[in-house]
Amino acid sequence: MHSSTTPPTIGVLALQGAFDAHAKALTSLGATVRLVRNPEDLADLDGLIMPGGESTTMLKFLERGSFFDTLATFVKEKPTFGTCAGAILLATHVEHPAQRSLCALDITVERNAYGRQNDSTILDVQTEIPGGPLEMVYIRAPRITRTGANVETLANRDGFATLVRQGHLLAATFHPELSADTRVHQLFLDMVAQQPR
Repeated sequence: MHSSTTPPTIGVLALQGAFDAHAKALTSLGATVRLVRNPEDLADLDGLIMPGGESTTMLKFLERGSFFDTLATFVKEKPTFGTCAGAILLATHVEHPAQRSLCALDITVERNAYGRQNDSTILDVQTEIPGGPLEMVYIRAPRITRTGANVETLANRDGFATLVRQGHLLAATFHPELSADTRVHQLFLDMVAQQPR
């Protein structure tokens, strides 16, 4: 368990996307943030956030050197939270079109399922997280079309899971870092705190 005196060190994959907004949300909640741009940046982290962006572009960065393999090992062992493109990378199956992923979280994800950039939307939705409706910002969001038996659904949109948890893994098809509501980031930090150091 984490000591209450030492803040957790959370990495934010900083290859592209809104990694800065994630870093600000984590810092506001008392975490120490490290931007991850190379495989060696994953060393000694307590957890990792993989932000939104373009999953195929992220894959190109990850396929340099041993980054993909190092990341695949990390996400199987340490708390990891994927948002939007990060959720696609965590999924065991990716469709429309199919692409390589880390195969860690037992979900099937359909890419760009909610349309193009101008189909972006903000919804307020009741979730399993206490504290009333949660603001969800969707930008060219993927859709989770299947969840495995051990995957817990914490929020839905139109009957499809939008926030899921499986053990030490968390994934969202929306962008919690673009909302002033920090409850999803706090949930992830609570998950990190439950892990042995």
